[in-house]
Amino acid sequence: MSDPLSTYALKDIKPLLQPGEVIAAVKEALIRHSAGEVQSPLPGQLTFPEVNGDCHIKYGHIRGADQFVVKIATGFYDNPQSGQPVNNGLMLLFDARTGAPRCLFQDEGWMTAWRTAAAVALAAHCLAPRPAPRVGIIGTGQQAQLATQWVAVVLPGATFMLLGRDASRTRETADRCGARVASSMASLLSNSDIVITTTPAAHALFAAEDAHPGQHFVAVGADGPEKQELPPQLFARAGVILTDDRAQCLALSDFGRAVRTGVVLADSDRAFGDMLGARFTLERKPADITIVDLTGLAAQDIAIANLLFGKLQEQAHQ
Repeated sequence: MSDPLSTYALKDIKPLLQPGEVIAAVKEALIRHSAGEVQSPLPGQLTFPEVNGDCHIKYGHIRGADQFVVKIATGFYDNPQSGQPVNNGLMLLFDARTGAPRCLFQDEGWMTAWRTAAAVALAAHCLAPRPAPRVGIIGTGQQAQLATQWVAVVLPGATFMLLGRDASRTRETADRCGARVASSMASLLSNSDIVITTTPAAHALFAAEDAHPGQHFVAVGADGPEKQELPPQLFARAGVILTDDRAQCLALSDFGRAVRTGVVLADSDRAFGDMLGARFTLERKPADITIVDLTGLAAQDIAIANLLFGKLQEQAHQ
């Protein structure tokens, strides 16, 4: 008979993790993913256009790990109108030797947001044009707010500017994060070395010709074929394109849209994890436009779930 399933609520798990250790765990997971050490099929997706929502199911196992993870994450983007959070979800950790469920994290989407923030920080840092860059963030939700905090961990001295659809919410978020408010998209692009897109947009947020030489783009919001943040032609202008997973990005992200449009080839990217693992080096030319396209990997979910599970095991034996 299996042991009872341990269940942990957000209040139980949130105090246990710190950004620095999550960034380190996610980095290692991305490196192992690109090395082919992660069993991770394409994610399942449900869309609910009538209420502007979606649900993502990701699952995977890192070779040699004692656990595997099934994660469900939802985003219902009109929820703030009724006082509900946009993000929700849970992670279920299984024993990889017996198949028995070990624990359920009712994290309300928090672990997904944190592991995404870790990848964003790594992506911003890897091709940052200068040590203390000006960072423009498009979006005002949870991921935008986390980006200001986590990018500052890896790029001390970075300054932040926000742009959102709702002026009052943008101002509120900017005040909370210590960021400036951009008066327009043109202003944000003109005053940013790094541009991070964190929206559920269905159409490109700006035109490719509006990007400036030397800018670095980190795209995180387009994780389904119905979403788009970057214009396809931006990929044609890019000197470097990194993807977290080629197959997943071809199916779900802005890179895939650019390939289907015919402006770049399907093999014109390099693996983000390979760069993090120093399997190749890139010399960033001052005028290069560079892009990291992130769709979110099961490897990241496994990384944060295993890190948290280890902390809980330590806590139980104290």
